[in-house]
Amino acid sequence: MALEFQFHSFANASNALVAGKLLTVAIWAETLQTSKALQTSMVVASVLGGAALYYKTKNVWFLYGAVDMFLNIPYTLLALGPINKKLLDIRHHNTVNGKSNTMKDNITDDNTVEALLSKWSLLHSGRTLLSYAALFATVYGVISESAIRFIVYK
Repeated sequence: MALEFQFHSFANASNALVAGKLLTVAIWAETLQTSKALQTSMVVASVLGGAALYYKTKNVWFLYGAVDMFLNIPYTLLALGPINKKLLDIRHHNTVNGKSNTMKDNITDDNTVEALLSKWSLLHSGRTLLSYAALFATVYGVISESAIRFIVYK
């Protein structure tokens, strides 16, 4: 959450206008590439953990948490995927041999990039809400009577 806040602050701050939105896209693209494995492993661990807890306790709240985390996958692919593709294409068209090019292409202006980054940030909030819903469902499952009985007596 802190990294997302810092990115959001940088992407939408007036100081980013000095560096340009294309630099912001470069930072975003590198962050996206490095975070894919981490995000995927966290979703898989949450889904498997929630499913295992549901299997052991038959507490439906653990299943709700697992399903909420699983919903991050189609949400990401359907809602964020097209924007990710556009931003990565912009990044690709502004590199030479994998390194940033100081020359902007004439196809993409800063307003287009800013609109895409703002839309991405807004849609990313949906993923954050799904994750919080999973967290609250799982915590409620832990403090519910059936989970406490399972922890204390097993």
